[in-house]
Amino acid sequence: MAQITWNDSYSVNNDIIDAQHQEWIAIYNKLDRDLLTGGSGDLATAAADALQAMQDYANYHFRQEEQYLKEINYPDLVVHKRLHTDFDDQLYGYGRQLRNGQLVLSSELVSVLKNWLQHHILHEDQKYCALISQSQG
Repeated sequence: MAQITWNDSYSVNNDIIDAQHQEWIAIYNKLDRDLLTGGSGDLATAAADALQAMQDYANYHFRQEEQYLKEINYPDLVVHKRLHTDFDDQLYGYGRQLRNGQLVLSSELVSVLKNWLQHHILHEDQKYCALISQSQG
């Protein structure tokens, strides 16, 4: 898998949320690196830990972002929150399967995580960025 490299296309023109997205991308990149290099020690444990870190950070970020969307009266907040909840459920399920030995962290799983992260920031989050730009223009 390829690492995600932050560039201006990911920006939502909010320094706090951009910094959180950058941190989240760093967590994903570490997960990707650990898969490629075998990490340090037991790969299954490292994978479960990395996936847990991704879920923990996602929950933190989602709360912050949803509060921001509420403050700007984002009209699609309910839909956006549903996307967050669905992804959180997906991460939880993957983590549970990893811990129970029912799932091996694979390039396919990492690809699913990467695709969700990129799509969410580049498409879903850009919707509120566009709304803010319109209201300021």
